[in-house]
Amino acid sequence: MGARQISGTLKVSLALALVAISALAIFAQSGRRVRKTETAIPVPTPEATPAPSPTPKPEPAFTFIVGMEKFNDFSRVSLYAYSGVLRSCADRLADSSLVKAEMTSSNMSRADAIRQARSEKGAYVVWIQLRPNNFSGQASVYDDANNVYVQYAVFAPTTAKQVTSGNTYPEAYRNSRVRLPTSGTEGNYYLNQAARGAAERILDHFHLRLPSRLPASSSND
Repeated sequence: MGARQISGTLKVSLALALVAISALAIFAQSGRRVRKTETAIPVPTPEATPAPSPTPKPEPAFTFIVGMEKFNDFSRVSLYAYSGVLRSCADRLADSSLVKAEMTSSNMSRADAIRQARSEKGAYVVWIQLRPNNFSGQASVYDDANNVYVQYAVFAPTTAKQVTSGNTYPEAYRNSRVRLPTSGTEGNYYLNQAARGAAERILDHFHLRLPSRLPASSSND
């Protein structure tokens, strides 16, 4: 066999080998399974439940400024007792959701209360005074400092017109079987109850209701 024949035979063999390798590669690729791409299913995010809105407090329909005459002719009553009466009246007024009650700690005479009311645009002025519980209505050195009653008056804003007034007596609550605690501990319990009773009479005048009541006491509406 000549050299040319051998060279031709090698070329043919090499070509056949390449064809065979290509065929195997194509077969192998065709035999592979194409893995399908998995699509992720989106999980819905739950919506946050809104918190319930707090019920707004009603705007006060009435504002009362509560003041007290502390240095009148019946000065033997302790300042401790005066503070208890003033606070008890203001706190009881504020028990109504439609009322805003403010206290003034300075001494307030009746004339001061009238001047204060004239300077106010919307607030009523509540004036409180302790009076000796005797026949004359005037204090004397022989009077018992604990034997007093609460006198009150309410003056309208701007005009200073007296819209209601009255008296409340500690005895009305001392003789009652119902004993309601006062908001504070200062002062005389029954005198504080009389002050709370005065506040209730004032609220009655303005047709404002309270969840619970003290025994009735006298007034001059």
